[in-house]
Amino acid sequence: MRYLLLCCLMACVACASRPYTVINKGVGGNSTSDLLRRVEQDVVALRPDLVVLMAGTNDMVNSGKLVPYGQYTAQYRQLVQRIRQTGAKVVLMTSLPVDTGYLFQRHRRALYDTDPNVRIDSACAIVREIAASEQVYCLDLHEVFVRRGEPNRTAASLIVNAANMGREDGIHPTAAGYRFMAAQLYDYLKKHRLLRRYRRILCFGDSITYGAFMDGAGTDTGDTYPAGLKRLLSTR
Repeated sequence: MRYLLLCCLMACVACASRPYTVINKGVGGNSTSDLLRRVEQDVVALRPDLVVLMAGTNDMVNSGKLVPYGQYTAQYRQLVQRIRQTGAKVVLMTSLPVDTGYLFQRHRRALYDTDPNVRIDSACAIVREIAASEQVYCLDLHEVFVRRGEPNRTAASLIVNAANMGREDGIHPTAAGYRFMAAQLYDYLKKHRLLRRYRRILCFGDSITYGAFMDGAGTDTGDTYPAGLKRLLSTR
């Protein structure tokens, strides 16, 4: 019995001493359809311990990639189920609210049957339902950003705008926004005790995961949220 306890203790110490790895697998413009096409290569083949999935902005607000809610639900659920089959823990993150005024400067308003933020709200509800039914974790970033009054057009906004980055974007976070996302995710993982055993973390998603407009875009360095998460993990 003492031998078994000693073995368990040694295993726990070995696990705790393993360094964290954070892998950025965000690709700009990706929808759930795109993620399904690359999930085998960019997730399954890399054998992560934990996958953070954030997908839906393009499905809901990119006029070239809009899908009905039913298709979004089916494809999102398929992603979750495929990732779960690998044995990885799954954390879903809901999509951020958008500045529709900026959006309609790039996309024709007539292409939307309803307000894009209503579509985002509906997608977030779908993600929460999938998290519950598939028994995976869900960080509701959308709610957190809305509570902060995002998006707005001040220089202090966490979403890129003309005042803070000289870009009439309204969709992607600023460097401060990415740091905020990383901190929210780190606190969530810590709260749910997901940092003890799950040390190879893969962030899977679209341009928000990629880190559009940021130094280190597409990597775990610079100002992307995976980079921010990696820095926080290095302090543990």
